[in-house]
Amino acid sequence: MEKKRLLSWGQGNEVLANMVADFRDGEAGCIVTEPAEAPKAISSHKKGGAYSVKYGWKSSTGGIQVESIECSDESLRYLYSIDAKDGADSAAFTHSGQTYTAHKCTRTIAKKLFSAASRVKEFVSGIVGWFKTLAGNFYILSRVDKATWGIDSPFSAPHLQPASWSDFTEENKSRFAELATEMMVKMHRSGHVFSNPVPSEMMLDSKRALVADPRYIRAAKGGPDAVDNFILMMRGLMRRGFSCSGTLFYCLSMYANSMEKECRQWYGKSGKPRSADLFQIAKELESRVAV
Repeated sequence: MEKKRLLSWGQGNEVLANMVADFRDGEAGCIVTEPAEAPKAISSHKKGGAYSVKYGWKSSTGGIQVESIECSDESLRYLYSIDAKDGADSAAFTHSGQTYTAHKCTRTIAKKLFSAASRVKEFVSGIVGWFKTLAGNFYILSRVDKATWGIDSPFSAPHLQPASWSDFTEENKSRFAELATEMMVKMHRSGHVFSNPVPSEMMLDSKRALVADPRYIRAAKGGPDAVDNFILMMRGLMRRGFSCSGTLFYCLSMYANSMEKECRQWYGKSGKPRSADLFQIAKELESRVAV
């Protein structure tokens, strides 16, 4: 999939409302009116914890114009445009002081990811909604809640800063490997796998690693599928120059102990006894990572 990622900035009606309130309180020097191109909300309702809004546009003004949106983040009820090309693969933008990313997908995938948001929040950058554009494209929305780093990411926005893997020290890389392993355990226990398990598709904050693009999450086909997925992640780290063998074996042992049942199933596929010691299984994992 060709990726064209753009940084954009926007603000919603609530910002304008606050400015009007400031004027009424004597804190502003002029009357603020709604932008002429702003659409009218022709329907708006809340069901459970989700808000749904549909906009009526008089004309196309360029950029991404939101036709309808469903979200769990209240401030996104007033998101109606993003300064990015409609049809772009991905975009980052700010809205009401928060940083968000939008990734193009199908309506089916957008709805599935949004409905699964509470189940994947421990290992995916927070999914908070999806929307349809005036041009008929669909995007899944994620919020970046705190100071976060994207590895070799083209995005640069408040709360989301790029970090180059080449600048990582061995200590940094070791810590990343540990966080990545913890993330993979959470993901695999939930019944999901990471379809593009490489460092450049991940985000980091001070305590955990996250999948940056929710489109790379899919359902696991079974225990062995999850273990193979973990091996691919470790191989990706090795290709990037991760070389701390002590930390690597720690990560393999941690995974084998946390996912014992799945690792035994995987180990037994080659005709080896599932009753093997976990140390033997970890050593077998190590040999597969080193291929």
